[in-house]
Amino acid sequence: MQKNIAIGGFTKEQRENNLEKIKAKYAKKGYKFQSFKENGVLKSIAIFEVDENILKKEKAKSLYMVAGLFILLSIYLFVKASV
Repeated sequence: MQKNIAIGGFTKEQRENNLEKIKAKYAKKGYKFQSFKENGVLKSIAIFEVDENILKKEKAKSLYMVAGLFILLSIYLFVKASV
């Protein structure tokens, strides 16, 4: 599956530096860099190939974080109401 990542920067040099940083970051996650489309300041994108299992793991991780925050907020409100 392909995933597009936006690359921002006012100059071409800034976009190239951001591209290198993003390539390194996503390579650690298991993404494989395919290509880069230069479309200007805020419309440039890097295209990565990624396994669907990796995407499922990332989605599950974000759901666990949201659930954890909800539980912490609930505990906080319960304790505050009790005092």
